[in-house]
Amino acid sequence: MSSHLPNGVPLFKLIRELGYSSCLSTSVLRNIFIQVGITATNADTTLSESEVAQVLGMMAQTHTGLDEGAALSALASVAWSGATGLGLGDRRASAWDVEVFVSVVMEMRPKTDWNLVIRNLDYDDFYLFDFRGFEILLLAIRAARKDLKLFPVASLWGRWNNTKAQLSILKYAVLSPPEIFNFAFMETRKIFTIDTGSPTNSTSNATNTALKQMQTAIAVSTWNSLDLMETLTMLADSEFADAAKELFDLALKQAPELVLLGLAQIDPPWNTFHSDLANSLLLRFLASHPSASLVIPKIWAINTSWVLSGLVELYRKDQGVLSRILDVSQEVKGLPSILETKPFSFTIDLAALASRRDFLNLEKWLMDHVREHGEPFWRACLEFLVDKAAMHISRQEQRPGQGFLISGDTVSVFLKVMCSVLASMNTDNLDLLKKVTSTWLQYFPQLSTVSAPILVDGAGVPPEVEEEANSYYERMYTGDLTIEQMIELLLRFKSSTVEREQQVYSCMILNLFDEYRFFSGYPDNELAITGTLFGSLVQHQVVTYNKLGIALRCVLDALRQPSNTQLFKFGARALAQFTSRLSEWPQFCSHLLSISHLQDALPELYQIVLTASQQSTTSIAEEEAETSLPEVRAGEGVSDRTSNSLPNQPILTQQEDRGLLSTTASSLEPNIVFRALRLDALLDGAEDDNFEVPPEAVQDKIEFNVNNVAPDNLVDKVSKIKEALKPPYFRWFANYLVVKRASQEPNQHSLYMSMLDAIGDKELARDILTETFAKTKRLLESEKTMTSSGDRTLLKNLGSWLGGITLAKNLPIKHKYLSLKDLLIEGYDLQRLIVVIPFVCKVLEQCSQSKVFKPPNPWLIAIMRLLAELYHFADLKLPQKFEIEVLCKKLSIDIKVDIEPSTLLKDRQPKGSEGPITTRDSDQFPLTVAGASQAQSGQISSIVGIGDEPQPSGLPTLAQFITFNPNVPIFSTQPALKRIVAIAFDRAIREIIGPVVERAVTIATTSARELVLKDFATEPSEERLRRAAHQMVQSLAGSLASVTCKEPLRLSMVSHLRTFLLQNGYTEQTLPEQAIFMMVADNLDTAVSIIEKTAAEKAAPEIDDALGPAYYSRRIHRERSVQPFYDVSVFAGSRYPTTLPDALRLKPGGLSSQQLRVYEDFHRISQSMEKVMRSTAPARQDPSTFFPQASTTLGQNPSQLSQPQEELPQVLTLSQALERGQIIMAEIEKIIGTLPPTEFANLSPDNELSQLMKQLQALVSRCGNRDEAAFRLSSKAVYFLYRNETSLSRAVYLALLERFCEISKKVGKEVTQWMLYADDDRKYNVPLYYAILQIGIFTVAELDMQLARLMESGRLPVVDFAARLIKHAVVDDAASAVATINDFQNSLDVLNRITQRGKAPESVLILIEELRKRNPMFSGRDLSKDVDKVRLREQLQFLFLEWVRIYNHPASNEQAQAAYITQLQQYGVLKGEDVSSLFFRVCTEVSVDNYIKYRASAVLPQHLAFQAVDAFARLIVLFVKYHALDGSNLSVNVLKIQLTTKILSIVVLVLVHAHEQKRGSFDQRPFFRLFSSLLHDLDMYQEPLQPIYFQILSAMSNTFHTLQPAFLPGFTFSWLQLIAHRLFMPKLLNAESQKGWVFFQRLLTDLFKFMGPYLRPESEMKDAVRTIYRGTLRIMLLLLHDFPEFLSGYHFSLTDVIPPSCIQLRNLILSAFPRNMRLPDPFTPNLKVDLLPEIGQPPVIMSDYTTALATNNVRGDVDAFIQNRGTPSFLADLPKRLMSNDNSSPSKYNIPLVNALVLYVGIQAIAQLPVAKMSGNFSAAMSRGAHIDIFQYLMTELDTEGRYYFLSAIANQLRFPNSQTQYFSCVLLLLFAEATQEIVQEQITRVLLERLIVNRPHPWGLLITFIELIKNARYNFWRKLDLKSRSPLNI
Repeated sequence: MSSHLPNGVPLFKLIRELGYSSCLSTSVLRNIFIQVGITATNADTTLSESEVAQVLGMMAQTHTGLDEGAALSALASVAWSGATGLGLGDRRASAWDVEVFVSVVMEMRPKTDWNLVIRNLDYDDFYLFDFRGFEILLLAIRAARKDLKLFPVASLWGRWNNTKAQLSILKYAVLSPPEIFNFAFMETRKIFTIDTGSPTNSTSNATNTALKQMQTAIAVSTWNSLDLMETLTMLADSEFADAAKELFDLALKQAPELVLLGLAQIDPPWNTFHSDLANSLLLRFLASHPSASLVIPKIWAINTSWVLSGLVELYRKDQGVLSRILDVSQEVKGLPSILETKPFSFTIDLAALASRRDFLNLEKWLMDHVREHGEPFWRACLEFLVDKAAMHISRQEQRPGQGFLISGDTVSVFLKVMCSVLASMNTDNLDLLKKVTSTWLQYFPQLSTVSAPILVDGAGVPPEVEEEANSYYERMYTGDLTIEQMIELLLRFKSSTVEREQQVYSCMILNLFDEYRFFSGYPDNELAITGTLFGSLVQHQVVTYNKLGIALRCVLDALRQPSNTQLFKFGARALAQFTSRLSEWPQFCSHLLSISHLQDALPELYQIVLTASQQSTTSIAEEEAETSLPEVRAGEGVSDRTSNSLPNQPILTQQEDRGLLSTTASSLEPNIVFRALRLDALLDGAEDDNFEVPPEAVQDKIEFNVNNVAPDNLVDKVSKIKEALKPPYFRWFANYLVVKRASQEPNQHSLYMSMLDAIGDKELARDILTETFAKTKRLLESEKTMTSSGDRTLLKNLGSWLGGITLAKNLPIKHKYLSLKDLLIEGYDLQRLIVVIPFVCKVLEQCSQSKVFKPPNPWLIAIMRLLAELYHFADLKLPQKFEIEVLCKKLSIDIKVDIEPSTLLKDRQPKGSEGPITTRDSDQFPLTVAGASQAQSGQISSIVGIGDEPQPSGLPTLAQFITFNPNVPIFSTQPALKRIVAIAFDRAIREIIGPVVERAVTIATTSARELVLKDFATEPSEERLRRAAHQMVQSLAGSLASVTCKEPLRLSMVSHLRTFLLQNGYTEQTLPEQAIFMMVADNLDTAVSIIEKTAAEKAAPEIDDALGPAYYSRRIHRERSVQPFYDVSVFAGSRYPTTLPDALRLKPGGLSSQQLRVYEDFHRISQSMEKVMRSTAPARQDPSTFFPQASTTLGQNPSQLSQPQEELPQVLTLSQALERGQIIMAEIEKIIGTLPPTEFANLSPDNELSQLMKQLQALVSRCGNRDEAAFRLSSKAVYFLYRNETSLSRAVYLALLERFCEISKKVGKEVTQWMLYADDDRKYNVPLYYAILQIGIFTVAELDMQLARLMESGRLPVVDFAARLIKHAVVDDAASAVATINDFQNSLDVLNRITQRGKAPESVLILIEELRKRNPMFSGRDLSKDVDKVRLREQLQFLFLEWVRIYNHPASNEQAQAAYITQLQQYGVLKGEDVSSLFFRVCTEVSVDNYIKYRASAVLPQHLAFQAVDAFARLIVLFVKYHALDGSNLSVNVLKIQLTTKILSIVVLVLVHAHEQKRGSFDQRPFFRLFSSLLHDLDMYQEPLQPIYFQILSAMSNTFHTLQPAFLPGFTFSWLQLIAHRLFMPKLLNAESQKGWVFFQRLLTDLFKFMGPYLRPESEMKDAVRTIYRGTLRIMLLLLHDFPEFLSGYHFSLTDVIPPSCIQLRNLILSAFPRNMRLPDPFTPNLKVDLLPEIGQPPVIMSDYTTALATNNVRGDVDAFIQNRGTPSFLADLPKRLMSNDNSSPSKYNIPLVNALVLYVGIQAIAQLPVAKMSGNFSAAMSRGAHIDIFQYLMTELDTEGRYYFLSAIANQLRFPNSQTQYFSCVLLLLFAEATQEIVQEQITRVLLERLIVNRPHPWGLLITFIELIKNARYNFWRKLDLKSRSPLNI
């Protein structure tokens, strides 16, 4: 036979030639093998792994498209010859059957090494083309090894010769779905393993859960293979680097955590790709990543030095991430190590931040490092102070900067350290230190004492100089030296050239300043002398420059103390000495005058200060500007006005400077003052920012708690705030809350008010109100608020806050402080309504939350009337009108209908205007330009000055650019009209430009900022960044403004021009419409260009503000580093930069010239403003393109009016709107007449009718009298509705009617009034009313009531109409659910009565008959008396379907549902046992059938499949809730429980029946949904069902027990989800007195019994079983975490039913311990278990462990033996009695009996142990006795299997610390020690080890026992097991 096959052809080629059919069956392939000489006897030599690999490779490459024709016909007869008789015939295969091939290979060569097979795929021609090829390899391995987890992945590692083939396999391996192939489940080195340790107490349960979920997701990722990562890294450095990098890109998207961890674990050296990728990833995780808290600690443990270098690099790139670096340091617990790194600039900055958070003693750390590192370190400290001072300056100037600001306490520590090294500083360093110290003194004056040694050169004073200086003070205090002599001495020393005298001078001044802190304890005489000396130093200029500043601060600080203190006396004495020099320091005088008690205590001195202050008024502004500069310039200490002694740094605090500057500014600038704000008495200095500021730590604590307060933690945070917030700090807190929070966070107002209510301090509330008034006054009266939208926003927020803390709490805003009405009038007078109206509206909005100040409160209505007058007649801008409209909406009032405008402003004339406002008709437009009536005589006022708001920047003089068409003669004959055109166009531009420009600039700035920051992330030059940003944002803003404004601007220009012409002599008839349209067309582009240019100019400074931090970071980087620049925030916030292709990926150094062209092109896109301005002949457009003429047919061009704009002014009068509206409606009617009969929904979306309808809606919206226009046009629509009967016309006009009702509430009321209540029989049209019900203009209930009323009065047409309408809605079109029978209940009652009287029309009779057929409820029969079961079933089914419709109706509520339930009960649904049972069975079956029908249909909407199921669940709950007494003696609660049990039993019967009938096709989902919905609805109605809620849960538990998987395996997955349901398991286990525990224990037992057979070692675990097992593990973990007492109490019964092989599951149960117990660490050295307080306490055992002992009277015999040694044969018979009689049991032993025996004997033994021995040597006390004899006998007499079960029963009791754990631990150790057989010791070791080598958790007692066994020399563990040569760690 073999001669017919080719010889010498490789096997893979032969099989390929034979084609797919060669693997048709094993017999065919076996015959082919035999033909080529491969048999079972010689396969080891003739069939190698290499040949098998080539065949598999060939199959993977040719799995489709193989042509077998010629080869098959040539070789078939030979190949198939040995397969005759198999019935193959002409069968052919279309693909390789890999399993046939593998089975034949394994048959021929069983010892095939599949690792070699995979490795031998490394041949030249192999490569996987697609995923199907990889699947073929998987099929082969699964056929050979039975489990894909045994895939020989080790063969894929390393570097293959055919790298391309290796990468193709790895590519499709990682792309495989995880359920098919996952490296995480293979035998490979794992990158990440789950840490199952107990979560720390510092994290919340939610955080722990999220962390566990994250760990699980990472652990099961296919990238969790270190070998895979190592191989890919190696291949990334090969010729196929691109393919390897693609896989890395995929890994970075799916699991960046594993990539980083894997790269970190690879041994060095690292290649370039490895190093670059690892470093960039590390920076990303260090900066910010959701998984950083999980990954960084592991990397720290792997490679600490790498993390340290990463932190330094991160800091170098962006100092703003320092807080994040500190967080990382705490996470890895490595702050000390990090603080030992270099550079010093990094560690010093980090140490400062750590000290602020109390993580470090900064002073000790600095001193230690100064001693260790010397000058380099303190020089770095000095540079740190300089950098931070510069940062303070930039922040004060509102310039962006990186890093955090340091506190005064931190600066003080650094200055102390600097003082310790002053002696070693050179002159340059000392000068720099003096400069930076002076700068810091500006921000923290309290540093004066600690800075004195630096500023007065007092460092390094020799002892003899110190002694001499002190001797002079001694002589002064003893009287030997007068003050005058002391001053002369100091002046001489100061000007001396002798170094010794200079040192004495410096030392004396330093000692005096340093002594200031002790002045409060000086006696009066010494204090007077010191004060006189102190003041004399200032008076005689003994101290100047820095020293003078310190002296003045000390005096000012002393005078601020209470007048009865020693310090105040010192300050007064000192001040009196230098009063003649006070005029030199106006700042100092101002702050002296601000001291409230100074005038009362020292009136004469106060007058002197006041006089000096007034003398220096002329130079205040200049001096304050000088002293407010935060920079310190060496050598400058004298002001321009005086040359003697003004210090070069301010003598005032930063807050004092700010307050004084604002006061001075207000005195020099003409600020507006509102007389309506009468706050002087209330504020009383509140506007002065001089309040007591708490220490930095207190500020941080308060601000932290306020920042983190939330509704759920309010109580906790408020308690912490109250602890820190003391009364002296109330002013500071009020300022902080109002300025920093309330004014900037309007969304948090309610939260902050709740916080204040919880604090409940009236004094604080008063300070809050005062501070609110103060800031409001400042903003209202500031000129900046008029031009700054940001300030106006702050003012609006303060208004909302003010209303919230007053009006919303029913507290008035007192008239004596603030009169809102007067404020509005003053705002009108001063032309500041842009500021006042938003503020007042926001205040009044809070009235909606008040019970007192709601309408019709007279105070509120008076203000609203004034607002209405402003709204209608004051020519407000759109934003102000919008604010008033929003207020009215909040208060639920209509300003046009409900509020009558006042007349307060009728005759008032605003300042700067030329006339008062006048009351005008609402259809006319305001005349705002004075003198316009003289237009025709040439006396038209100038365009300048028009409007009540400042002219926007960039708006040019428009008149010079306006083009007048020479073809329009009107402007030639009347030249004065040109001025009117200029005025009108100017007004139109001003009206549009504000909102358009603001919106365009905002959008363009945001877009440009995001794009530029991403594109320029590596650009180091801030100038290139600024230039590109300007080009982009200006182009975007201009283009967006142009597109947005064009149409609104055109309409506004037309409107204004018409208005001004009408006001200047023209009428509607003579108005030159054609000329108006042509003028607008000619000049529209010019006006648009003006707005475009304005937007572009405004956008540039906005983008600069937005990019300020980016400019600053580049400037700092250029100054401090030579490395390439990277914007860390861009790379950390997005993964996109690393995923872009090389052509687009960012390169170091910035964008290339080609990439930069994108931004340069923006500059060339549009410069239309300049083009238009230069144009002399602008293009004109046809006027007809702007507005349709009256003669134009709208149907010819329906898009002319289709673009209404929201911000358009009221441009149409009522007559214009009606005229054009009638034209449009006529066109609509014409189009409807030409269309064939069709439905409106079938027309195209852009059909002509829709366009006309939009135009009509826009037309009404633009009319000045919107209500009247809508009403008249709606009347026309109603007319057409009744004239046309087609469905198309009905749909169109109803849609129009609906839109008119939306536009005007008045129309809605009128339509409802006429359709319901008008006395006109012609209106009753059934299709029309049905359509109206569908769109909801009025409700079914309203119609039902009116129909019933009219029918009662005998209106026959109404009766007939009602019957036909109800039949159409309820019977004919029931599926639409527009209405149900219940909706027409009133009408049906009347119809029933009419029918009974015999006067019913035929339509009523037909309706009644139909309803009786379809609805048994309507027939009034008692269903319990119906004997026709078929008919009864149909009726019950109808009842249920009616319930489903009611339940799912959009307007359904519990009241309607309860009414239906009551009707069902009345009609006997629950009366008879048969009827009620049938009803619930029908409900169940219909619900399930409905679900199956929807699922089987491809047309029906799938989301409705569960409608009937959910309705049935709600029906059950409501039946139980509303179940009433039935005449029996049982209570209502008992009846409800019986009903619940009955319904659940019926559902179970239906479920079981479906399960048995359908078998494999059983669908468990509808039943799961039913039970799940039932649990949900029961929880919803828990409160009314509370008395029986637990009984219902227990009934549900019994139901689940009945449905256990052992009986219904097809329901297993749903059953498992149901018993773990969040509304079942927790509620059952949390039931009172643990009543629900026994029910859930039974359910868990059911689960374990079902899983037992599938979890035995000999059973193959299927995917379904594996899924169930995972679900079970999750349930047990949940119980272990939330209900450990439950697991602990039932540990015996649960472990009794768990198979022996489920070790981890058993460990989960045995690891449970009571939550009130704290487990000692079992690894604690020398842990004394006997001394633990819990070790003597018995555990709670809730399981029944004695029932099993009743078998063969084992318990009685055991008791007898323990008491008196019983019968001699007891021990001998005991092993036999432990045998099982159940032949189906997997073990010959009765395992539950063994477990019960061990526990029972142990408990009896513990009870008999004496108390003395219990407290003494426990082991000695229990080592003898009958119980030990039982245990030892069983150990020696049981066989290996029995001994294993016996030892496992003992190990099951090794749990948390208790008496049983100690006892059984000692028993196990004793049995090990006294064992005479090595097999016994090995089995004890096995039982312990197999429970410890699995994943955690491990029971505490198990760990204690094993540790004792291996560590205690008594047991000689290592020697006995012959492990002398092995290390315990290796074992």
